[in-house]
Formats: sequence, structure tokens, C-alpha cells
Amino acid sequence: MNREINTDIASGCIGLLLTVLFYFGLEDVLWMSIIFPEAVVAIMGVLSAVLIIKGLVKPSRRLIFVEGSNVRWIVTGVLFFCWVMVMPVLGFFVSTVLFMSLIVIYLARARTPVTVRKICVWVPVVIAEVAFFYVTFTRFLYVPLPEGMFF
Repeated sequence: MNREINTDIASGCIGLLLTVLFYFGLEDVLWMSIIFPEAVVAIMGVLSAVLIIKGLVKPSRRLIFVEGSNVRWIVTGVLFFCWVMVMPVLGFFVSTVLFMSLIVIYLARARTPVTVRKICVWVPVVIAEVAFFYVTFTRFLYVPLPEGMFF
């Protein structure tokens, strides 16, 4: 079903809902990091409020779920769910490299033929990006990431 909605207000409301949920979950993670979780929740709340205000001041309606394949949405969602479930077993780095590579390959199939040569380019890019975020979060922001069988 295709529907026209004010996507700014809808996104802002979802963002505020997530902000409230994360805010009440902060006490479980504050021991891990001094300021980072609070800053992220505050920024998310402000941006969500700005989206709602923008949607009220300059309303625009857009069709949702018109572009793309619903099957790709579902498969990508399932892959992200599996990623979260496998993370405690394999650890953040290994599971993220594995699942992000699978997602890149799966989604690329919609636009281009996937070859071994392309995969050999994409996977190192995924590894570099995950390594960048891993180092940034663990070494500079002191946010512990899930460890698994490997590290």
C-alpha cells in the first residue's frame, strides 16, 4: 500500500520515541563511557525536534514505500537482525565485516552484476571502514564493543 505522509513529522516522532527509549536505557551503559551516550541521545532528541518543527512549518507530503523492492527491505532487515544476534558470538569486528559484506553484495545485485573481482574490491573497503569505527570507538571514545570468540 502506498501512502502520502509528512515524512518530516513521522521521522521526528520516531526519533523522539527512540530518544526516550535510549534515555531510560542510559543507566545501563553510562558505566562504559563518560559522556558519549548522553551526547548522542541529546543530539538525536534535538534533531528529531527540528524535524518535527520543519514538518509543521513547511509541510510536504511524500509517498512512502514506492521506490525499491520490498523483498530487499525485508532481506536487509533480516540480515541486520542476524548481525545483532551473531555479534555476541563472533564479536563486533568479525560479525560486522561478515554481515556488512553480505549486505553490500546482496544490495549491489540489484544494480550491477556481482563478480569476484568486485567482491575483492568491496570487502577490503568494508574491512577498512569497520576498522576505522572499531578503533575510533574503542581507542578514542572508550566505548567497549562486544567481544566474541575472536576479539
